Amino acid sequence: MKNPIYSFFNLYLILLAIASSCSTKNGDLATQKEEIYELVKVDSFQVDNFTRISILDYSSEEKLYLGYSLNEDDILEISENGEILNRVHRKGDGPNFYGTWNPIGLGFGPNGQRIVELPFQVISYNKDYGIEQSHRIMSPLPIRANTPLGRPPYYQKNDTTFLLVGPSNYLTATYLIHNLEGKDTLQNFYQLNMLTGRTETVVPYEANSIYNSTENIYPELMGKSFFIDLDSNELALVQNLDTEILIYNLPDLSLKRSIPIIHSEFQSYSPVPIGTPFSDENVLVLNRLAARNQKLLKLDGNTYVLQYFTGISQSEYDSRNSEEKPYIGQFDESEQRIVIFKNDKQISTELAGIKGSLILALPKNRILVQESENPDFEEEFTRFSIYQLKNK
Repeated sequence: MKNPIYSFFNLYLILLAIASSCSTKNGDLATQKEEIYELVKVDSFQVDNFTRISILDYSSEEKLYLGYSLNEDDILEISENGEILNRVHRKGDGPNFYGTWNPIGLGFGPNGQRIVELPFQVISYNKDYGIEQSHRIMSPLPIRANTPLGRPPYYQKNDTTFLLVGPSNYLTATYLIHNLEGKDTLQNFYQLNMLTGRTETVVPYEANSIYNSTENIYPELMGKSFFIDLDSNELALVQNLDTEILIYNLPDLSLKRSIPIIHSEFQSYSPVPIGTPFSDENVLVLNRLAARNQKLLKLDGNTYVLQYFTGISQSEYDSRNSEEKPYIGQFDESEQRIVIFKNDKQISTELAGIKGSLILALPKNRILVQESENPDFEEEFTRFSIYQLKNK
């Protein structure tokens, strides 16, 4: 027979070990407690101009915004407090001019260049707006735009600069698709070698993409948001409907990893056959009601910000829409959510949407937001706000 005192002592040791283990686990959880973030408005400015302007890019080296005036067709260099420091007109014919098309893309390039993307051409200007390089590019869709729709990202290999250009950078690829071949190829970037002028399509849909799960298409929902991280030599990309952020190596554009996205609410609708008219009710439903990823930005360190539209029901749309005031759900901040990713992991708490359009990531965990214009009268200025991601 075992000694009862010995048995009790062994039981005591076991209970002590269990308690110690629980204490350690709880301690680990306490030290690994998830950070809680908030987006706080920290600054604002306005750009005084007779017509609306858009800001497309920011240079931390020059401390300048690069913008475009809507009606004058001028390229604008804007200070951090909103003052127009330089106004350059390059629309028209002649040396250093880019012709009669409006730019569809505008941004800073390497070594102080200014990149102007046109429907069939890409031009790099120096700081004095003399042309350094000019290349024709293929385009299945000649976009006409009043103002640039985005900025063409660049990366470098040795002494060669590569640009990712093309209409589907800025618009849903639906407009390019008329057959199954179009669905398979025209969602890609065009990679332009600025040294040789050579172009090729890169980064197709991944095999597990929702867009490859059906022969049908999702009109208005075949766009993407992306950025190039020059520090880590990566391209980060999210499609409108996919549930992961894809990270590609540069310069070979091989898939490196993916980051899962968990949406708290993501109302989806069925795709339609290729060739369905844009006036079809099912296409209108996708455009008006369906959820979508909207904007992907990179802040300091390895912090990503993703804004998405939750989607709404038909009854919600009907109750909010009127002839006098048409309702556009994807621009309604009450139906938008903002997700934070830290070191490739999603922070569980989502943030509410922000009034205005998220434009650019700025240094010090800040985001540039363009405020909505007043619909009641024409303003001779454009307002911008700056939000900062902070720990609570």
